[in-house]
Amino acid sequence: MTNSYLLPAALTLSVLVLGCTNQSDTDMGATIAPKVILIIGDGMDDQQITIARNYLVGSQGQLSLDTMPYRGAVQVQAVAEDDPSKPVYVSDSANSATSIAGGVVTSRGRIGTTAQTDEDIVTIMELASAVGMGTGIVTTARITDATPASFIAHINQRYCQRPSDMVRVNERFPQYSTDCSRDYKANGGRGSISEQIAAAQIDIILGGGADYFDEFIEGSSGTTVLEEAQSNGFEVIRKRSRLTRLPNNKKIMGLFSPGTMPVKYRGVDGGEARLIAREAGQVKWPEPFICEANPDFESVPTLAEMTLVALKHLDDHAGFMLMIESASIDKESH
Repeated sequence: MTNSYLLPAALTLSVLVLGCTNQSDTDMGATIAPKVILIIGDGMDDQQITIARNYLVGSQGQLSLDTMPYRGAVQVQAVAEDDPSKPVYVSDSANSATSIAGGVVTSRGRIGTTAQTDEDIVTIMELASAVGMGTGIVTTARITDATPASFIAHINQRYCQRPSDMVRVNERFPQYSTDCSRDYKANGGRGSISEQIAAAQIDIILGGGADYFDEFIEGSSGTTVLEEAQSNGFEVIRKRSRLTRLPNNKKIMGLFSPGTMPVKYRGVDGGEARLIAREAGQVKWPEPFICEANPDFESVPTLAEMTLVALKHLDDHAGFMLMIESASIDKESH
């Protein structure tokens, strides 16, 4: 896999981020390294914002988002895998995050790779690391999930998150079947997403997904992906209490739940929301849904706590790039 024609596209995106100067110092030629924070609400649109506003402050109230001086919108396209010249009008987290991270339009399900040709796309996180900036990712999803993975990994399918996922047939849901055999290390690839994260040069990555690091790395019967990460210099933490005492001179990997991190509220007694149904042509409305505090949420750090820790950890660097994802906006909408 080559990066030859993809690097300029990624650099186009990065110029605005990495080429910032302090106007008061331009006469001295001084360049101030930027501190860039990108916040992604996965699956968030006006509908989700409206629901949050109605619930939290009422329809006539204002969220912090409503008080920001500027607001814009951008369309993130997808293209067909078998013919990248054709647009696809329904995107997913993988191709959308890949476009945000690398400035290249690709097909659904791809992580940091091009449609059809399967070439690696250089990401903004990799460019930041290459010039000595700090790098970090904070998410409430698995750190191997599509959005965080798109900033540091390169693979043809988003569901190849651990070694055993690389080739898998799902008879019940064929769309979740995977064939990432071309990315086996034995075939010259980078391995699964968890293996790529374990080998990554990123200063701090916090979220869920501990189960995705417990398997043996490809070709090994004695070394787990987590142990590979530790060999690569990661200090691995699993408890919320450890966030207050992180070593400054090591890379940090926080894995606070087996999969996606638990949300703050759940249905009463673990109940789930029901959709509108139709019977004999008539609409059948579900019962009003009531939420309660989720006891599992108390044992994990909040997104705000992880973000503050990441900012503190990165603050000593000559500038940094931090991506923060609120993942359950999307997951709880499904």
